[in-house]
Amino acid sequence: MFDLKKDWSISFAGCGFMGIYYLGAISCILERFPRFIEGASKIYGCSAGALMAAILTLGIPLDKCCSDLMFMAKEARKHRLGPLHPAYNLMQIVQDSLLASLPEDAHVRASGRLCVSLTRVPDGKNLIVSEFSSRNDLIEALICSCFVPLYCGVIPPTYRGVRYVDGAASDNLPRCNENNTVTFSAYAGESDICPRGSILNFHEVRFNNVSIQVNSENVYRVTSTFFPPAPEAMAEICNSGYMDALRFLKENSKNIICLSYLKNNNLHVSWYYKLNAIKLSNVFFCTVFLSVLCEACRETHPAGGLLSHMTEYLPKKVTSYLQNPRALPVESARSLAQRLVGWIPDVPKGMSWFYGRAGDGNKEALKDNMDQSDRYVVSSLQLFINTQAEP
Repeated sequence: MFDLKKDWSISFAGCGFMGIYYLGAISCILERFPRFIEGASKIYGCSAGALMAAILTLGIPLDKCCSDLMFMAKEARKHRLGPLHPAYNLMQIVQDSLLASLPEDAHVRASGRLCVSLTRVPDGKNLIVSEFSSRNDLIEALICSCFVPLYCGVIPPTYRGVRYVDGAASDNLPRCNENNTVTFSAYAGESDICPRGSILNFHEVRFNNVSIQVNSENVYRVTSTFFPPAPEAMAEICNSGYMDALRFLKENSKNIICLSYLKNNNLHVSWYYKLNAIKLSNVFFCTVFLSVLCEACRETHPAGGLLSHMTEYLPKKVTSYLQNPRALPVESARSLAQRLVGWIPDVPKGMSWFYGRAGDGNKEALKDNMDQSDRYVVSSLQLFINTQAEP
């Protein structure tokens, strides 16, 4: 239970496409107790959590953020390999979204309050950035915090001339151990706001400060972090975030004056989610995103129904690939070539970075060999001296 009489902070763990969980949780808090966000002295974040922290710090509309996230997920599901397909450039989509959403004075409003977790490539050390010199400087920090090696690309992006990767590699829940820090996580564990496990579980793992229970539900959540599920499933995750945040507010009701559960139907409406034979298993409470999620489901399941969509779509695709079996690898090769063309301007910097890393590795290996040789010479000399000293 946190104390409102003292300064408090908020910390978001990295969670990829599971960030839809944070949107549901934050919509509940802003609806029922906005002072929790407005009064936080620091808002920490890592990876997708850093994007959520920036959204709250800058006051970006949540429905716009939900729409952007659903678009990223839709583009990933278009390809057979999902986000791993060469035609899918997640970092470019994130950057375009930031450029379109962040105000011109974003760096001024974020400095001192927004704290972004980064992992420095040369030594793997964690860095918390909270001061930003320009809007582009802020965007570069957020991009670096979201970059997962190999999943997002090969060569890490740079921030102020140094290469950084996802902050989850060193600290996935910044400042979680500080007093009066409320932690958010999209995985069932010991965070303040996180999903509740359906069964009692005494086994957990800690991934760079994030507590994750070992169960099948968390396995699904980790998979959904990298491979976005269907829109209906994302709606369920969003709704789960809302309910978990509501539970947190009720558990801290001694310090928080909030609306009672379903007190006023004008402020809080119960929705049953039905669309083209798609139905959520629970009442849908997170109404602020209802239109966005409904639209995402309409795009996935056209008005004719799923069966008619499959009977029309699959035969066309199968026929086209039977007529031209080389189309599939050619399509992938073309997408890869487009990515390489976009990478060409950065080839000199990228190659110099590769050579630098290889040179550092060779130096370390040579140093280790020299140290071993020196120890061998010293031990041999000591043995010789001891032998000569014997009568």
